[in-house]
Amino acid sequence: MNEDRKRWELAGGKFLTAVAISALFLCNNNAMAAPTALGSSLGITEQLQNQSVSGIVTDANGDPVIGASIVEKGTANGCITDVDGRFTLDVKPGAVLKISFVGFQTSELKATRSMRVVLKEDSELLDEVVVVGYGSQKKVNLTGAVANVDVQEAIASRPVTDIAKALQGITPGLSITTNVGGIGVDSNIKLRGATGSLSATEGTSPLILVDNVEVPSLSLVNPDDIASISVLKDAASASIYGTRAAWGVVLITTKTGKKNDKPRVSYSNNFSWSTPTVMPQVAKSYEGAQAMLLAAKRNGASTVSSIGYNVDELAVEKMREWYDTYGGMSQDELGEMQLGRDFEERGGKYYFYRQFDPLDMFMKDWTPQQKHNLSVSGGSDKTTYNISLGYLNQKGILKVNTDEYDRYNFNANVNTQIRDWWSVRANVMFSRSTKSEPYQYTSGYTDVWYYLLRWPSFYPYADYQGTPFRSAMTEISQANRESLTNNFTRVNLGTTINPIKDLAINFDYTFALLNDYQKRNGGEVSGWDMFNSSNPLTYNSSFYGATHNRVVERSRYTMSNTFKAYATYEKVFAQKHNLKVMVGMDAETREKIGHSSDRRTLVNFDKPEINLAIGDQYVDGTTYHNDFAAAGFFGRVNYDYMGKYLLEVNARYDGSSKFPSGDQWALFPSVSAGWRLSEEAFMKWAKPVLSDFKVRGSWGTIGNQDVAANSFLSVMSVNKSSGWVIDGKQMPYIGVPSVVSPSLTWERVTTIDVGFDARFFNNALGVSFDWYQRTTSDMHSPGETLPSTFGSTTMPKVNSGELQGRGFELAIDYNKQFACGLGLTARATLSKIREKITKYNNPNKNIYGNYEGKIIGEIWGYETDRLFQYEDCYQDADGKWFIDTNKVPSQALYETGAFKYGPGDVKYKDLDGDGEITYGEQTLEDHGDLKRIGNTLPNFEYGFSVALTYKDFDFSTFFQGIGSRDVWAVGQTGIPGFMPGEGWLEHQMDYWTPENTDAFYPTPTSHSWINNGQNFLRQTRYLQNMSYLRCKNITLGYTVPEKWMKAMTFTSGRIYVSAENVFEFDHTNIPVDPETTEKAAASNGEYKFGKSYPFMRTISFGVQLTF
Repeated sequence: MNEDRKRWELAGGKFLTAVAISALFLCNNNAMAAPTALGSSLGITEQLQNQSVSGIVTDANGDPVIGASIVEKGTANGCITDVDGRFTLDVKPGAVLKISFVGFQTSELKATRSMRVVLKEDSELLDEVVVVGYGSQKKVNLTGAVANVDVQEAIASRPVTDIAKALQGITPGLSITTNVGGIGVDSNIKLRGATGSLSATEGTSPLILVDNVEVPSLSLVNPDDIASISVLKDAASASIYGTRAAWGVVLITTKTGKKNDKPRVSYSNNFSWSTPTVMPQVAKSYEGAQAMLLAAKRNGASTVSSIGYNVDELAVEKMREWYDTYGGMSQDELGEMQLGRDFEERGGKYYFYRQFDPLDMFMKDWTPQQKHNLSVSGGSDKTTYNISLGYLNQKGILKVNTDEYDRYNFNANVNTQIRDWWSVRANVMFSRSTKSEPYQYTSGYTDVWYYLLRWPSFYPYADYQGTPFRSAMTEISQANRESLTNNFTRVNLGTTINPIKDLAINFDYTFALLNDYQKRNGGEVSGWDMFNSSNPLTYNSSFYGATHNRVVERSRYTMSNTFKAYATYEKVFAQKHNLKVMVGMDAETREKIGHSSDRRTLVNFDKPEINLAIGDQYVDGTTYHNDFAAAGFFGRVNYDYMGKYLLEVNARYDGSSKFPSGDQWALFPSVSAGWRLSEEAFMKWAKPVLSDFKVRGSWGTIGNQDVAANSFLSVMSVNKSSGWVIDGKQMPYIGVPSVVSPSLTWERVTTIDVGFDARFFNNALGVSFDWYQRTTSDMHSPGETLPSTFGSTTMPKVNSGELQGRGFELAIDYNKQFACGLGLTARATLSKIREKITKYNNPNKNIYGNYEGKIIGEIWGYETDRLFQYEDCYQDADGKWFIDTNKVPSQALYETGAFKYGPGDVKYKDLDGDGEITYGEQTLEDHGDLKRIGNTLPNFEYGFSVALTYKDFDFSTFFQGIGSRDVWAVGQTGIPGFMPGEGWLEHQMDYWTPENTDAFYPTPTSHSWINNGQNFLRQTRYLQNMSYLRCKNITLGYTVPEKWMKAMTFTSGRIYVSAENVFEFDHTNIPVDPETTEKAAASNGEYKFGKSYPFMRTISFGVQLTF
């Protein structure tokens, strides 16, 4: 065993020594060897006066400390201990040595010729406290899957506007995505998966708590106010919060003052500028027009007509001539549209030749953002306080009438000790945000970004005779404004009573009010009507007519009352048995009210108000009133024996008004245990290398209340138009009652988690690992099909489904302080999960529906072989080409009267060998040549960071990535010819022609708004690999020397520069940001893929000051 121990010591020591030596070389100090020559006689004299000091550094057990830093205080002169803990260093007479190592207290000793230094273990790591449900625990005693986020690393110096974006890649298992770029946009937060339950309306979105109370959005919270963040991942740690915590909990605590601390004023700012990462570009005018014509010719047409423009062969030639003549001139130099030069009328049709780059014309290169934070904190021996103010301003990327986002934050925490046994606290949080943008005449997915990339580059964006043509930018420039204002106010009052020793009783009441107010100021847009197919030079004074000559006001209120009461008793028996018991209850009521008013015909477009409109008034479907109530009784017992054997038991009896009467309450237990093997006597042999090692496991179950609306109620739809007309009026009708199974009850989410936490080399290196399995049982899923005689063929939901997610999470960190003064911190995370339906009633097992065995997110499609060439085809007497089915499999299933496969089209693989490409019955048993070709959900999410400090400088960089994620890109960006008579994009110009047979894309074809047909059936060739590695942040900072700051009456100061989304490595073959999701908009978002508000790169600088 001693030999094994020596080998461990030697291996670990060599590793640390190698790293340390490398760092020393970088630091350019004299730890390795004295200089062979000095620059002056004075240097020689100083060298002769130095004394040689040698010694050994050990821990309290007498074991050598390998790689300890030995530095002559006040200099950069230093060295590190070797594998035996020994060192030798030349120092000046009377020098003081500073001896340090991670996991031990720093020691300062006067240098002597022979020294023996014993370092005391630093209990900081052992005493590190993590916030958990209704309390806190020492990190070493945790038995559940709880991650503690380094707030300073995640937030400080980064130009992020909300904490969700800063958490991306920081914590394994926590997935952060954003559907589109833009300002004031919320992120999607998922924990350990994406779906959780097929009934879950929000997927695996965790419960977000700030100071133990739910908040509706993290964008309401000022990142600068945050003190700590904990992520409760498994049921054992989250079950204490009940059904809303079925998918985990993110616990955020805000900053408080410190006792006996003088008033401290802190100010920080950040000024940043952002530019788009990548966006599609519209093809050159003549290139896009040529592709249009080739697609049209396949359908037997020789010209293309769309809205107000036309294309024929002559037009293509004139576009090319125009480009050769005027392509080098700017739009300002070209001025207004000129008839004859830029467009013409031929045969009663209009042809446009001038080329425009709409993104370059209407987008800024850089757009600004600024953040300011001011806080005052301090405290006496009885009272502590922290008061903060925050301001954020973001400007949009458009040059004209751009969008803008403002947010104001106020947060105040006050705690007072009234008696030794009684303290009270109060917290006020206020957030006000306003997002203002041009009035949207179109809705859903058809916004300005969609239209700027929809039309070809010869679409006219310049005025003609002082009047603009109809376009997205004409609408933007003439539009009034619309705004959405969110006001969130939360007041918390609480008290803690300690009636006896070791017992604390807490009471908290919180009132919260969220008010969303939207004001939409409509108007009119005028210009040449480019959408007039007969004459685009027809002037239209109101493109949208009376529909948008209106003002709309919407108000939504959410009021909640939350009461919590819990008592905690903590006791140590015989200095070995540590017991902690917590019991409590909470109750919450929530009421939501919404109202919308819409009135037409504005009297004055400059003063759009409801009472200044004289037309019809409407109330739409956003008017509502509903409420919700929940309550629960809970308890937790923590026990450990000598810090070695750890046990935690939780139980919650939970009630929710979302469930039917008689079934509103259920009990959800959990248990977790841990064993710190490193504290066992039989593990002493590993102590020089192994600092701490704990294995742990947990099991728990939670109810899921996030199910479809009215799941437990039989409802009848109401519609004003029945089709029956009486006395000239449509009669309203009430629909058939929905069928609800009387046995329908709670879904249960059960999690098993097994993991370990280990630290090595005196806590310098840490490793944490979790394997888990989360099972949603009794999942709401279709029951048996009802006979038609029942009156409804809809299958009622029953508790028969099951979905299971399995995955693992790995986190590694390393901390080292080198003798030269260089500090190193490195972290890495890795996670993987796949969710699978393990029970589901679908006898047919259709591959495009839900079925037992389905992997959530799977994509079915064909395996692409290549593009057809002439040798695969034959030509008939009319000169038309067809594939030769004697040589290649038939693809006739996807042919139409106008479309026949031929040279340049996509050839799919015949996987079942039957001589034709088919989809069979589209079932698991018979899916023809289809197969699983990818998955839309991210897999192998990872991140890593490196932070360096040297003297007053600090540097950090953070990378984040996804190992695999697939997207079938639809719409215009992903499918050339999706709208064949509209814009073709630059990246689609590499298409098959007789002269370009190795092209990436097939020969131009009309796909007429079809996302899955002809040459673009879902397939491997054009499936987008959205995996990436992105440098999320690089920061360089400088802490101003304290003496300089004091001369300016400051306590401390730091300046920094930072960059966000700096660069990336990706595998997409279309110009979209790799973080783009297929959910670009709430409705019909797939058509907008790649044509949405861009993701941004950001550079910034800032100042942090303390008075």
